[in-house]
Amino acid sequence: MTQQQTFPWLPSETFTWYIPSVYGDIKLEKEDVSSTRVSLVGLSPTEKEAVKALLKHAQKPGVMSSPWVTPAEIASVDLGSLKDQSFLLRAPISKVQGFLQKTLKPHRKQLSAVRFTNGRIEELTEATLATIDAQPEPVVAEAKPEPVKKPEPERAVTVSQPVLGCPAPDFDEVEVRATRVLKAFLAHDQIADFERRQQFVAIGGDTGHRYLLTSRNSRRALRGVSGRSLFDMDENIALCVHDWEVPASEELLALFVHISIPGLEKYVRAIPDREGVLA
Repeated sequence: MTQQQTFPWLPSETFTWYIPSVYGDIKLEKEDVSSTRVSLVGLSPTEKEAVKALLKHAQKPGVMSSPWVTPAEIASVDLGSLKDQSFLLRAPISKVQGFLQKTLKPHRKQLSAVRFTNGRIEELTEATLATIDAQPEPVVAEAKPEPVKKPEPERAVTVSQPVLGCPAPDFDEVEVRATRVLKAFLAHDQIADFERRQQFVAIGGDTGHRYLLTSRNSRRALRGVSGRSLFDMDENIALCVHDWEVPASEELLALFVHISIPGLEKYVRAIPDREGVLA
């Protein structure tokens, strides 16, 4: 296995790309510029097919490249297992994520967003992707003070765009993994609010409005915001924008990411409610 390098600007010493889905988890970790560790937890049927396709693709040599993995290296992978599993692919994290994104949720439009070390969240761009894939510059010890470092990509997530979703279907309250990914993108005060009330406040990237985001699992809290997960505190209106195909915490993450990015907040606000009235 390739020896893992340390990156000064990454809190967990590696760049992590989350690909959450219904009751399953796929997590990609950059071990170096040319290798990615794929972690799996209790995959859904759709995820099983996507990972199966990934493993098949990874064993094929490219026109000018070697296979990402050998059959022996993934012989122990059991896609039907509920236990935590992982395997190493000799490919950049962007290539592994790009393949999975095309295979997972083909019927849904997806968004990849990046959280920076200063807490800012942006839609993934080619420039940011190049930074993620790049080899970090070596840290050289100098006597003079280090210059202030610019914000660097810290972690990424790929989510589906929220859509009209009223009324809500029944969901099991099994979303520990989805909540873990949500918290990875929240600030400390937002995490504290979410743990205390299943709610947190976020700022719109276009309007600067304050939004109260509420988990659909908290029925008491929802009653105070007209039964909606997204509430504009400055205009005192609830927006009927949901995604009932995913766990509640993943729905909140997708809403949070979209309203935080300029241009995408407008998309969310333009989704009509079930009566066809724009919010």
